[in-house]
Amino acid sequence: MEKLQNGTLQNFIDTFIIELKRENEDMEHHDIKKLNIPFILSSLYQSFLNNSELYKEFVSDLEMYSDYDITIDDPKNEYNGIIDVDINLVRYKDGIKSFQDYDMPNYYYRICFSYDERDWGYCECTPDMKDYREDKKCCGHGCDASFCSFSLHKINNIISDSWHGDEHDYWDFEDKFYMDDKELADKKNKEETERKIRELQERISSDSKKLAELTSNFPVHIDEELDKYKKTIEFMKKIGI
Repeated sequence: MEKLQNGTLQNFIDTFIIELKRENEDMEHHDIKKLNIPFILSSLYQSFLNNSELYKEFVSDLEMYSDYDITIDDPKNEYNGIIDVDINLVRYKDGIKSFQDYDMPNYYYRICFSYDERDWGYCECTPDMKDYREDKKCCGHGCDASFCSFSLHKINNIISDSWHGDEHDYWDFEDKFYMDDKELADKKNKEETERKIRELQERISSDSKKLAELTSNFPVHIDEELDKYKKTIEFMKKIGI
């Protein structure tokens, strides 16, 4: 594979390949189908090679935050996605990795890789055709094929925040929310009631087993106790528990 003229983009490709190999090692360990590395790289490398001028901002950020980290995740696109790759920009002081002394911008990059299916026609290639490859059983021209496409995104973090206050403050907010949304409130109350019913049924079942064990030596009274239990169950059904 020809080296890219832009050294920053080439370093990114090299780093990306290392991460893809690590990901495959982990997948192999967990008996998961491995990623097709050249397939994923193909369109990105080709675009870097032919359209490097379109990546000036990306290159500038990679150079500014040269300690960037690459993370490979499952695709958000469940239809034809392959992987999503996050490039988290960071620069450590003196190039030494430290979680206390570093610089990060309020944005990061994401590359989304997906399948590009091209229905060009059912393959009817024969060995006598030009460019026919025996290992592919095809000449590679004009037949149905699957390629890799990608999209590069710059994602800005507008703000990061969390709840201000303690748990009781949150409970107040939660109560006000359910007061405004009767449908959700009814659903929440129903779920809470069902939970109590399950707990009560589990306790009754457990107590019944214990009762049976304790009364096993008193056969005269066991029927009376079971009759009481049945009446309790019938009463619970009547009141909707």
